[in-house]
Amino acid sequence: MKPLALGLAVVFFIIAILYATGTLQYGAHEPGPHAKHAVLFALLGVLSLVWMRFQTSPRAGLR
Repeated sequence: MKPLALGLAVVFFIIAILYATGTLQYGAHEPGPHAKHAVLFALLGVLSLVWMRFQTSPRAGLR
């Protein structure tokens, strides 16, 4: 699950950058940069990294 979480984080950060620069316009009514969309996808990227952090295997000595 760690590679999936990391892959999602990378995709979300790329989408956030594209929205912040105004390159990506999907779901937006007006052309130009969209800060709200960029913040949303950056937050999703951070949450994916948090998810990846919690996907650790248990230590061998802790039973």
